[in-house]
Amino acid sequence: MNAQLKSLQDWYGNNAAVIQGAGAPMLVVAILAMMVLPLPPILLDVFFTTNIAVALMVMMVAAYMVRPLDFAAFP
Repeated sequence: MNAQLKSLQDWYGNNAAVIQGAGAPMLVVAILAMMVLPLPPILLDVFFTTNIAVALMVMMVAAYMVRPLDFAAFP
C-alpha cells in the first residue's frame, strides 16, 4: 500500500488534495464496475456478509442509545 501511495505522490507531486479528491470518483467507478461485470460467487458472499454484519452492528448500537445525539458520533 505504501508503494502505491508513493507512486501516486510521484505522479501528482505532493498535492495531497488531488490524491484525496480522486478517492470518490474511483469508488464510483468501482461500484459501477461491480454492477456491470460478473463477480465470483465467493466475492458476492463476502460482500453480502459484510453488509449484513454492518447493518446488525448499526441496529445494535441504535438499540442501546439513550439519546439520539449519541448515535451521531458512531461512525
